[in-house]
Amino acid sequence: MKQTLTFTPSVIPSTASRLDPDAFDRSLEAFNEKRYRDSFLALLDFIGKGLRTRYGNADATAFEIPHGSIVVRIRTDGGRLRIEAPFLELPGKGRIPLLRQAAVLNICGMDLPRIVLRGERLYFEYECPMTLVHPAKIYYVLRDICHTGDRYDDEFVTKFHARRICEPRIERYDAEMVARLCGAIRAACDEGLREAAAFQNERNYGYAWNIIATTLLRICYLARPQGQLLNRLDRAIHELDREDIPLPEVVSRGCSFARTLGAMSDEELAEGLYRIETFIPEKSRATLKSIQDAFSESAARCAEALERKDYAVCCLSTVYKFYEMYYNSDVPEQVDAVISQALAQSASRPLEEAAPLLNDAMECIMEGDFGEEEDGGDEAPSAKASAGEAAPSGEASASEAPDTEAGAAEPTPLQREAMTGVLLQSGFLERYMKQRIHGTEAPDAAGAAERPDPKQTER
Repeated sequence: MKQTLTFTPSVIPSTASRLDPDAFDRSLEAFNEKRYRDSFLALLDFIGKGLRTRYGNADATAFEIPHGSIVVRIRTDGGRLRIEAPFLELPGKGRIPLLRQAAVLNICGMDLPRIVLRGERLYFEYECPMTLVHPAKIYYVLRDICHTGDRYDDEFVTKFHARRICEPRIERYDAEMVARLCGAIRAACDEGLREAAAFQNERNYGYAWNIIATTLLRICYLARPQGQLLNRLDRAIHELDREDIPLPEVVSRGCSFARTLGAMSDEELAEGLYRIETFIPEKSRATLKSIQDAFSESAARCAEALERKDYAVCCLSTVYKFYEMYYNSDVPEQVDAVISQALAQSASRPLEEAAPLLNDAMECIMEGDFGEEEDGGDEAPSAKASAGEAAPSGEASASEAPDTEAGAAEPTPLQREAMTGVLLQSGFLERYMKQRIHGTEAPDAAGAAERPDPKQTER
């Protein structure tokens, strides 16, 4: 490998989270003051500004909020919180396997909400007194419903021929944008397979793994896929983390998926290329501190590699870490500006030229210094430039499509513990959510010291 991978700007213009930490603080304060309805309304403000006015009734007691292919219906009257979301209608044949899968989701896929059967239809539902609407608990209830419904509806429709109760509110890209994205996906697959094959021939499977993993993460970044295309990419990325099979086999499977993806027609790829309206963000909200924590080891390793002039290690590990962050997290605008510019400036350059640029970006993040960079210059293309200036033909421009939500990061064990509500009375959950939202230190709790702190930029 003599030069770095090419760079394609993301199809979305902003990677920033829309969550409002101040609104969560107001929700928590209202709950502690036993103003439970105000607490819930502030929670909706935390999730998205204007949600309750855009999707609620006049007295703010009923809401119907879309998330992908489901619509979350919420009622707060009668002293109780009731949440339901129509999921799927049973098929004429093969319904038993579908019901088994729904039962599995009830057992191990969600914590508090449940999938119930009403006649021929499956629904998500959850209900509790308003006195128990702790904002952290209810957020994870909504997250379970939205993410499970949006992830498995495509699976069940494809595998079991179930029928959607609500059609997803999607907006297709125009033909030109679809063609650009399809071309960018194929170009990324071809480039990744070519570079990985060179390392495989040298039996250097660690480097080959890095190239294939970066390629799949990069596709998620540039195209922000949805539906079954996203599900397939998620599975392939998770398969690359398996430790129960030899590394050469892991690399071989990753290459096989990349070849399959690159061979898909425009029509097949276009099925998963669109914008969709969401309720609960698909990715964690990253803060500068959480990113610095996740980057700490990589930053030290890259600096050491650059010092000993091991440019390949510096470039490969840094680029992988950057795309991994985008895959798992909604990234603050300042961090995105630094990293996307570094990726654009270092793209397709000799390793010895790209390594200092990437290391400078890593150091900028670790130091929290977002002033004007002296080395930026006017020669390198901006990360938000048009595809024709920043990347080869077929690559998409970030400025041509509005924001959307994507991704499917799994909850950490600490999140799962928080979701159960077991620690509500101790006050641990309140401190935990503050840590998640504001990026402060993780709270102490029984057994918490034995688990790693949740890193919002790691799977």
